[in-house]
Amino acid sequence: MKTKIIFLFVTLLSAAMIASCNLPWLIAKPTPTSSSTSTPSIKNTATIQTTISKEAPSPTVTTTYIAGDLGWGSIHGRVTDAGAGAPIVGAKVTCWHYSYTSPARCNASILTNQDGEFVFTDIYFHDTDHIQVNVDAIGYTTQTIDARFFTWPSLTADFALVPTVSVEPPSAVCTRPACRPYEALTCPQGNCTGGCGYICATPAAICTPPACAIGTSEVYYCSSGACAGGCGTTCATFTPGP
Repeated sequence: MKTKIIFLFVTLLSAAMIASCNLPWLIAKPTPTSSSTSTPSIKNTATIQTTISKEAPSPTVTTTYIAGDLGWGSIHGRVTDAGAGAPIVGAKVTCWHYSYTSPARCNASILTNQDGEFVFTDIYFHDTDHIQVNVDAIGYTTQTIDARFFTWPSLTADFALVPTVSVEPPSAVCTRPACRPYEALTCPQGNCTGGCGYICATPAAICTPPACAIGTSEVYYCSSGACAGGCGTTCATFTPGP
């Protein structure tokens, strides 16, 4: 009887030990405490990713290409003094652009900056274009550059201007004219210094005495009383007195 009781006790003890080994799966594990530095959940991460905006692709601009088109460029250059090489400030630069196809031509005027430089931007070039650039500055001779047939959408136009030489008119050297017979030397300007302004003019009346009959009693007679130069002189027959 005593042996049966011991056997039963041992059996119960063994069953209890076996049961204790399987208990942990029944015990709830503690929930970890969340903090501000915890990793966001998968759900939150997915939400963040879906809210990031992506840059929209640039639209494709379709342009009509013409054979010989070179594209956008500029006309630029520098204006200097040909002798000293110093920049010329405020020179007027004008461009004329002749083209059959260009949608943006250069037809304008600008002034050079403090370095003597100028630039015309946003110009569309074609290889058959004709461009003229003119520079005009006070005290300098005007210059023009003529450019035709391009291989690159750009034109460099540098100018070296030559100063204008001022020529004073020569002083007048005057001599009195030699007048012909019956011409008179007159000064219509009223002040003929050194002969300047003198002219030869024909008098209003040119008189010559008449040719009276030779060998007769005709003589020269002045009908007006004062026959200067023959004016008024006539031929009259003189009858001698008794």
